[in-house]
This record gives sequence, structure tokens and C-alpha cells, in this order.
Amino acid sequence: MKSLLFRLAGTFSAEIGSELYLKLKEETLSPSLFCLDFSQVEEVTEVGWEFIRKITERCKETGSKVAGFGLQISIPEEHKQGLSLYTTESDCIHYLESQIVSDTPANELAPKTEEKTVHCPECQTLLRWRQAGDYLCPSCQIKFFVNKKGWVSTYERLV
Repeated sequence: MKSLLFRLAGTFSAEIGSELYLKLKEETLSPSLFCLDFSQVEEVTEVGWEFIRKITERCKETGSKVAGFGLQISIPEEHKQGLSLYTTESDCIHYLESQIVSDTPANELAPKTEEKTVHCPECQTLLRWRQAGDYLCPSCQIKFFVNKKGWVSTYERLV
């Protein structure tokens, strides 16, 4: 799962809100974690609050999580819903990390046995593995590495 930290400054208005929303829209094609640093934000306009609401809705729709920290201005009652706000960056990051459902990689099919499977990065053949290390695909003969979480890395060939 991808995670991004956005450091914001000045007045959070339509201009910053729309740029941030468009960037988050691009990044939410797959579930991601977004941490918004408001520590240098001096003001949030009414339109800025609307963009924050749109950002939180977009994240809910796509399975992404968003939280912020360091906001030093008071929040109007009608805008208190949606975005989780924390006082420190570490609290915000801790919250976002707690929202990760699983650390099973997307390319790993996790059967209930100790043996796990991955797809060959070259020919997509389903292969079994038990421990981290170097593997050779029997179908296409490409050498690759599988780490202990099941992430696959290929080796570059030097010509």
C-alpha cells in the first residue's frame, strides 16, 4: 500500500484544495494512505473545507485512508466530520498504519498451508515457495528473488 505525506502551507483555499484533490484522485487508483500536514496552514476557506470533504469522500470510496495533523485553527462544527485530525505527525502516522488491513502483498495468493504461491514476474506461471530466497522459473528460466513477505524482485541482465 502506497503512503504519501503532503506538507501544506498558507491559506488552504480553492487553488490548493483543487490541486490536492486532483493529486489524490490520481493516487487513489489503488488504495493508499495520505497524511496531510496542516502545521503551516494559517487559514482554511469555506471552499477549502469543501475540498477536504471531497478528499475524505474520495478516499472512502476507493479504500484509501486520509488523516491530518498540526491544524492550529478552530474547526467550524459543520466541518468536524470526515477527516481524522491529530496533534502530532507521529500520532497521525500511527493511526494510518493501524488502518492497514493486511500486509499480504497483492501478488501473493495466501493458502492456509505453510507453502505460499507467487506468480513468475516474466511469464506469470503460478509457483510455490516456502522461504525467502532466489528462485528459477521452470517455464521461462528467469531468475528472481522472493522476500519473506512474498514480494518478487527480478534481476536485471547486463548485456
